[in-house]
Amino acid sequence: MRVISLINGSLISETSSVYSFYYAKQLRYTPLLVYIEGKDSLSDVKKSVKELKGIGEKLGLDVEFKTFENIGEFKKFVEKGDVDIVFASTRHNHTILDKSFIKTILNRKIEVDFAVVKVIKSGIADAVDKIILPIRDSKLSIRKFIFFSVLNLAYKSEGEVYSINKVSPFEFKNSIKYIQKRTKEIFFNLRHYFRFAKIAGFNFSIKADIAIAEEGKVETHIAKHNFNLAIVGAHHSKIFFGKHPIDVLFEKPIINTIYFIPYKG
Repeated sequence: MRVISLINGSLISETSSVYSFYYAKQLRYTPLLVYIEGKDSLSDVKKSVKELKGIGEKLGLDVEFKTFENIGEFKKFVEKGDVDIVFASTRHNHTILDKSFIKTILNRKIEVDFAVVKVIKSGIADAVDKIILPIRDSKLSIRKFIFFSVLNLAYKSEGEVYSINKVSPFEFKNSIKYIQKRTKEIFFNLRHYFRFAKIAGFNFSIKADIAIAEEGKVETHIAKHNFNLAIVGAHHSKIFFGKHPIDVLFEKPIINTIYFIPYKG
């Protein structure tokens, strides 16, 4: 199986590629750098390929490279069935709604999972020791958790599932008692994930919190506890048409953030 990283010669696509390398190494898959021909500088792309192959070699990976003339060719290649996931990068000031290259690709409904990396700091993808996965209440899909697990195992990092629950001002005033109750419920609802983590051989923690404004609370928590990487998930059809509070976190991240988008046929 291959793990694809789309590159265009930029530092942010190189950073996204390094995340994909660690993911591929953990699963013993083959990393494949892909360039879809466009307006980018070919010399920059070749320079990136050389640099990334060197990084891959240090990780014990044999990095492949392939070019495609257009998205249609790329789609046909991916849907042959030998691709696990596609990593792609986007600038930190792009929202998931912008008319960007990655939005164009996502709109083609390619039959594969995507990991869209919003890069705030380039060149730090090989130094990840704390990963956060924010969720609402106890809503956590197994696909998102497995993606989170693979990266935690790959980096040997501390993983935290941060559960945020929106409450009324009255409930917020009684926050201590409410959080204690919700923490107990969340641990119970997510108990099967702890079983999976034990089998996989990694540890993660759960932190429950409440807020009147969810996205602000998550940002504060991330900054306070010095996380290096955040993983957020797609939210059904609202991915491009709504303002889910965790989608907002992706639009205005304060650390490098991966927006995991599993394919749904």
